[in-house]
Amino acid sequence: MTNPESTEEKAAAYNRGLDAGRIEQRLQGHDEHLRHINGSIDSMTRALQSLTEELRFYAARFSAGVTSDRRDAKERDRIAEVRVEEADNAESERTVRWTAWQRWFAVVGAIILVVNFGLGLYVAFNR
Repeated sequence: MTNPESTEEKAAAYNRGLDAGRIEQRLQGHDEHLRHINGSIDSMTRALQSLTEELRFYAARFSAGVTSDRRDAKERDRIAEVRVEEADNAESERTVRWTAWQRWFAVVGAIILVVNFGLGLYVAFNR
């Protein structure tokens, strides 16, 4: 027959094996859970990297737009200054004084015009 001590040892070893199997099974469940968490963290990291790249792109685009607006404002100011100068030049050309001979011809032309008008009226009403 079997020795009672060996039966107890076998039962104790069997129980230790059952406990080790349960522990191994629990650890395997925990390992799967950790792999799932790590996968979630990896996908979250990729999503954050993608979001960061998108934000950088939009920030660069916004910065370029602001720079362009500043350049456009400077260009508009420069164009406005040129147009003001052109208007000043045109006005100064309009207000140029006539020379003496131009005034003389204008006076003579006005006298001729008045005399012709008077002659026309005289001829028209004396018939």
